[in-house]
Amino acid sequence: MKKVSALVAAAILAGHCIYAQPGWAADAPPAADGQATPAPKTDLTQGSLSAYDLPAVTAFGVADQPPTVPVQTRFGTQYNVVTEEQIRQQNSLDFYDALRNVPGVMYQKKNIIGGQTGASLYVRGRGASHPSPDVNIYFDDVPRSGVLYGQSLADGIPVYALGGMEIYKYPQPSRFGSGYAMLNFIPKYMTEEVYELRIGAEGGSYGTVAENVGMGAKKENVDIYAAQSLISTLGHKDHTAAYQSSYYGNMGVGLSDNWTLRMMANRVDAQTQAPNNPITNTRATDRFDTQTSLATLSLINKYSNASGYLKGYYNDTLFYLRGENSNTTTSVQTNNLYGLRGRETYTIWEGSEIVNGFDLDISDLRNDQRRYATNATTSWEFPQHRLFSPYAAISQMIGSKESFHVTPSTGLRLYTSSLFEDKAAPQAGLVLGYNNTNLGFNYARGVNYPSPVVLQGLLANKTSLPAGLDTKDIRPEVVDHYEVSLSHTQPGLFTASATVFHDDGRDRLRAYMYGNAMPTSDFFTSSTAEYKINGLELSASVTPTDNLELFAGATWLKAWAKGDDGVSTGKMPYTPAFALQTGFKWKFIEHFQLSGDYQYLKDVYYAQNWARTTSPAAPASTAPNLTEKDRLPDINVFNARLDYIFSYDDMHIEEGKVFVAVNNIFNTPYAYSMERAGNDRGLYNMPGTTIMVGFDLKF
Repeated sequence: MKKVSALVAAAILAGHCIYAQPGWAADAPPAADGQATPAPKTDLTQGSLSAYDLPAVTAFGVADQPPTVPVQTRFGTQYNVVTEEQIRQQNSLDFYDALRNVPGVMYQKKNIIGGQTGASLYVRGRGASHPSPDVNIYFDDVPRSGVLYGQSLADGIPVYALGGMEIYKYPQPSRFGSGYAMLNFIPKYMTEEVYELRIGAEGGSYGTVAENVGMGAKKENVDIYAAQSLISTLGHKDHTAAYQSSYYGNMGVGLSDNWTLRMMANRVDAQTQAPNNPITNTRATDRFDTQTSLATLSLINKYSNASGYLKGYYNDTLFYLRGENSNTTTSVQTNNLYGLRGRETYTIWEGSEIVNGFDLDISDLRNDQRRYATNATTSWEFPQHRLFSPYAAISQMIGSKESFHVTPSTGLRLYTSSLFEDKAAPQAGLVLGYNNTNLGFNYARGVNYPSPVVLQGLLANKTSLPAGLDTKDIRPEVVDHYEVSLSHTQPGLFTASATVFHDDGRDRLRAYMYGNAMPTSDFFTSSTAEYKINGLELSASVTPTDNLELFAGATWLKAWAKGDDGVSTGKMPYTPAFALQTGFKWKFIEHFQLSGDYQYLKDVYYAQNWARTTSPAAPASTAPNLTEKDRLPDINVFNARLDYIFSYDDMHIEEGKVFVAVNNIFNTPYAYSMERAGNDRGLYNMPGTTIMVGFDLKF
């Protein structure tokens, strides 16, 4: 495998060199004054694959379409987007809320803003596994999450720094590596030669307030953008207060017509209180504190037939689980993530698209714990994990986009791990189409590596693993994904899509958390635990007039799982049998805009997680036994926002908005989480009707 990885890496480096040869990579045409004319922003974000039926693109390269409608790529894959404008229309204060209209995606939360420890983000039935993540969280195409135990850390992502979001809902080896699904947050930067100042503030129910200030400038080959934001709430019930403070900067320097050096940095500090148990009115944890800093340095190229980047990153995240006030446990989790990533997409001959790249991701992880009741302390220093994954893929369109066309594709990603078994992940696709109608077929293998936390039971107050344990025998989880999609676009009027998919997962990981025995390497991966998920997704958007846009998406999921105990179940945590998301945007009476959205989720079953381990006496990866007592009440939520849009030249206000946003308009009781104690259960109810009033000013 190492020799194959080296060959793929060599091919990648060769590709980076070939595309840059000036003999065939065209520069931007010169303007009349001899200066290069900047190309219009019509291409997608740095990591995206070329798409069929691409609509307009935002300034940050995000496909400008509703969150329910997927983007179809030439590789037979799909992904969804949430634009900066959509985040504002939804009046989202954290990234969980920004995802509420993406089909197949749901989340768990107990507070108005912020998140808790453990699993909290779910994509097509995956995400409930604990510890270690199923769903990757990327910011600027690099990892940013609590990878030790798999926290999504909604507290650590500032929505005011986002130019949009990309949501990949199943394995796509040519786009991302280890994991089942991936969210990529697109950072803001200056794209036009202007000076800009943005100021926003809002306040409302339960002492919830938010403010943000952003300013930037772009002149010739240099651009800079800086932003600050603060969000705070007193909470909708006792002990549910939260806040988030963020500082963000992004600077780009054009080295030539085709090369740009870009630096990005973000610091976030946040606190989220843990609500009381709804049954006992007590709590085991007081609050969760997050301190996270991320910096990236990117060398970006863009030619007429090639584009890509080389990106280095460093992410330092401290996650505190604090229990001193309740005399329980305080845990300090240290996540240091750093590495180097390269990616290039280019065309050599007509109709081709070639993608190659590599990800080198390194993690240094530690957990320090203190139990206040006994004053006992325990530390775990986990072995460094280095994961190198080169990849390559190619597609070839035969025919014409305007008439009949056939586009076969294939790709491969290789994984070389310093701790665990090496793996390979193939993908294959085929798109058949005529003009704006496309039928896509896709197969991809997902490989989900554990974090070193699966070794926790062997590392308490120790600096090394026991002799005789070969971690290279520990296999990662594997899922085979099959998908068929049909889409049609009538430009300027409507888009419709239907997708059928099947997941077949095996080699479920087990985590050895307790340390009462010496496991063999075979223990860490189950040969019996498995799962299958079948799904259907329908989505559409229609623009009947220039001032009205409607969108909708529906998802049906049917799950089956079997644990090490041989017991099978048709229920998996946070895998709704049916989900509906729909919304609209309506501009009227010249200066007014009304936007709204509705979410309905049916048959959602709660479980703390799909544990990869149980008690020391019977360690296993066992599917939870979910009953009617574990089923959350169906979720029905309708939200709306009314904007008055204006400009005022005397004060240099290019665009101003005064708005009122109302969430849960019909005051419907709903919850994403609960507690069980025998036959008793208690819901962590979310707020009833909430109102926020605010303004956004762009100078």
